[in-house]
Amino acid sequence: MVATMAKPPVYVISASSHADAGRQHGVLAAQRIHQWLDTPEMKRLQAFASVGPGKKALEALKRDNTRFAPHLAQEVRGIAEGAKRPIDHLWVATLINELDALMPDRADNAGHCSDVSAISSSIGTAFGFAHGHNEDWPGPVKGLWYFLSINSTAPGLASCTSMIYPGSMPGWASTWNSKGIFLTQNSLFPARSRPYGLASAFVQREAICGTSGAATSVDQVAAALKAGGAWAQAASVNVVDLAHRRMANVERYENRSGSFEVTRNPGGASNYSHFNRFKSLEVQEDGHRNSSIHRQAKLDSYPAPATVDDIAERLSDTTDSEYPIFREMTLATLLLDGLSRSLRVWCCGRAATSGPPDFSWSV
Repeated sequence: MVATMAKPPVYVISASSHADAGRQHGVLAAQRIHQWLDTPEMKRLQAFASVGPGKKALEALKRDNTRFAPHLAQEVRGIAEGAKRPIDHLWVATLINELDALMPDRADNAGHCSDVSAISSSIGTAFGFAHGHNEDWPGPVKGLWYFLSINSTAPGLASCTSMIYPGSMPGWASTWNSKGIFLTQNSLFPARSRPYGLASAFVQREAICGTSGAATSVDQVAAALKAGGAWAQAASVNVVDLAHRRMANVERYENRSGSFEVTRNPGGASNYSHFNRFKSLEVQEDGHRNSSIHRQAKLDSYPAPATVDDIAERLSDTTDSEYPIFREMTLATLLLDGLSRSLRVWCCGRAATSGPPDFSWSV
């Protein structure tokens, strides 16, 4: 049984620059940032990044991502200043995917997030354009994450709202902007990761809420994800474009990319799902993806989802007792109904079929 917890806070700031946004973020979330950075999980990662190959990797990743987006490096510095923590601790929090992949004694895990998309033409009385995401991460972050909304008061800083792992920038976990673009990520686990290159947090933030403004289309986000240079690791990024009613998935690994667009099937429903295995790209994986195999098989055993309610049922499924889709490590379920432009969030141990949502916003 999944234990319930208190709802996370929603921090709202108005900022004139990335550095200003970072400082305000750090001040508001300081307590949660300190608690997260002081967990055994994060202390272990900090220790790895402080000596030997880990330190060398951290310095290379900082260099490459600062060159790619110096304004975002300023935001990381601002978070550190606001939270009063060493700046490298905040870099580690931001680069958690890339650094964790380099750990020599990395443990086998149960995978991470689940995503389901559905577009349907008329099927009886049902019609749908919807996307759902289970944000999964094990351990104490379940009681420490939060939402952050940045309202820009100056050019070069796009307004953006995101689910935040304490101290990380908006753009890595589930994020949406003022133009009706919604983005989620599934972690991927290639057998090889590089100790240098671009980080998913930097590229994704720039893609959806960049210095030229908030992205306005799937094509714009996909192009930005594929540009800028080779990645250190990998990610599967799901993009929903409410204005044009389009959905796509983009996989990125080093300098390679693959994509899939969910298109309407005139004869019925079209759908797509992604867990933590490569689908568009052929990449050797680390071999420990039993959870993704089970979750995909369970989803595929049901009729294709056509509506937002169908997606809610799939993401709430616990019938595979060993590897359920909704599980103890599920931080939140986010359901985007593209027809009403409503985003509903269930968190803190509650599945999307358990009753009214904990949060509801218009995107």
